Amino acid sequence: MKSLFLHTRREKAGALDGLNLFFGALLGANLGTLDGLKVLDYAHIVVLLAFTVMVLRMVSASERRGYMLALLAAYAVLLGALVAIPKLKPEGMDVADLHRLVVTLGIWVACLLVTELTPVTEHLEKPGPTGEDQA
Repeated sequence: MKSLFLHTRREKAGALDGLNLFFGALLGANLGTLDGLKVLDYAHIVVLLAFTVMVLRMVSASERRGYMLALLAAYAVLLGALVAIPKLKPEGMDVADLHRLVVTLGIWVACLLVTELTPVTEHLEKPGPTGEDQA
């Protein structure tokens, strides 16, 4: 049963790639609903999303786990502030669109953290007939 909660390195890489691909597409769909925004507010949202993608990718790739988790915590505070502080809400953005965007980003972060914190094992990988990993 414990092995159900273990990933091989390749499974973990596949899970992270799948998450990033899915949520990248979902962000594109969210951007399509933002036609009522002024150009500057749209630019702020695009910068926020670019920062999101960079931070999530860095969390997956960096050996400096503590630093990356602190950066991710600061990012979570920023997302919370977008919803909680009315002055930070982009002008012209429907509140429901903002909430959907923040929920999308929050779910992405949560899925990535679960995947990152799932242990990796070498024991599940079975060598092929030549001693190499099977594809």
